[in-house]
Amino acid sequence: MKQSASRSVFYEGIDLLRGGAVFLVLWSHAGIVLPHSLHGALAAPWFRPGFWGVTTFFAISGFLVVGQLIDIATDKRGELLRAFVLRRWFRTVPTYWIVLLLLLVVGSIGWLGWKTWLANIFFLQGSIFVHEPNLLSVSWSLVIEEWSYLVFAFAVFILIFLKRRLALGNAQVMALVGGLLIASIVCASFARYIFIENGGSVRSLKQDLFLQSDALAYGGLLALFMRTRPRDFEVLALRPIAFSRIFALMAVISVASISGNSLFRSVSEPVPIRLSEWLSFGFYPMAGLLACALIVGFWGFEYSSLPKSLSQMIRILSKISYSVYLLHVPIAHMVAGFELPGLLKFVMYLIGSILVGYMSWILLEKPFMRLRRRLV
Repeated sequence: MKQSASRSVFYEGIDLLRGGAVFLVLWSHAGIVLPHSLHGALAAPWFRPGFWGVTTFFAISGFLVVGQLIDIATDKRGELLRAFVLRRWFRTVPTYWIVLLLLLVVGSIGWLGWKTWLANIFFLQGSIFVHEPNLLSVSWSLVIEEWSYLVFAFAVFILIFLKRRLALGNAQVMALVGGLLIASIVCASFARYIFIENGGSVRSLKQDLFLQSDALAYGGLLALFMRTRPRDFEVLALRPIAFSRIFALMAVISVASISGNSLFRSVSEPVPIRLSEWLSFGFYPMAGLLACALIVGFWGFEYSSLPKSLSQMIRILSKISYSVYLLHVPIAHMVAGFELPGLLKFVMYLIGSILVGYMSWILLEKPFMRLRRRLV
């Protein structure tokens, strides 16, 4: 049965993870508002909230976006590819542009010249090929997401063309999708290996588009698995949620964090060459797969299992997560300038980021969301 392009499937477990991921990112960037003596509460060798928050975001995006593209390619989603790309663009890009402009007006970011601004407007900044700084410190992840959307959409465009030209079946199309996703993982892994062997920095390894070109591929593989092996997926995604399995998964994630501690040193330092094989072919693929395991682990979650007030807070945080993600670092810098006790500044930072994110959702995101619906 075809899925209407105007009706999005709502996954409560993914909604919970999205809210949790943005909270982890908020937590990880709170160092500027806390005294140095409390920085240990923000991270530990076995707990890296910012990394896992962003990695979870990537897995969720890959799962949802690649899944929708697969449905378009296999005629299970009644939406033109062009409309899909425009809908994704309206969901993220205009809000990002307006936030950049507003932060320039209020002085949170400065004018660094047309070259830097054009690079940031078109998501070209921070690359090993385009050495322009990020105007927003978190926008490196948007670069990865936006270009991944375009590349995946273009790949599906080619697959649809081949499907019609060569009379390919849906099974063949999905096999090709799987091959492309695996190829992106292999290519990114080798690119990371070469980069580390040549003395590349920690910052570039973590944030560069080409070195993280597989960031969404793991979620895409999970979406493909869900469509090709639905019964096996349902066996893995137990209902109701199995908390014992979640705790075991958290333990594995903690061990994985310890094994990648070199990524959390000074970002300007080179990555240790002795770890090139592990970080390239082990750590990053494992992190992507563990983030997918979180999606499967929380698949059986239902908001009805939580108190109503708590479920409403999580729903709101998930809904406004994009705006909170864009704006929380400028909020942290603003709050850091207040002459207040550190813990009070931390609370103000959290509440302020959520309130400003909610205002941005209402004033910026929602109008473009309504415009998206007209593209169906």
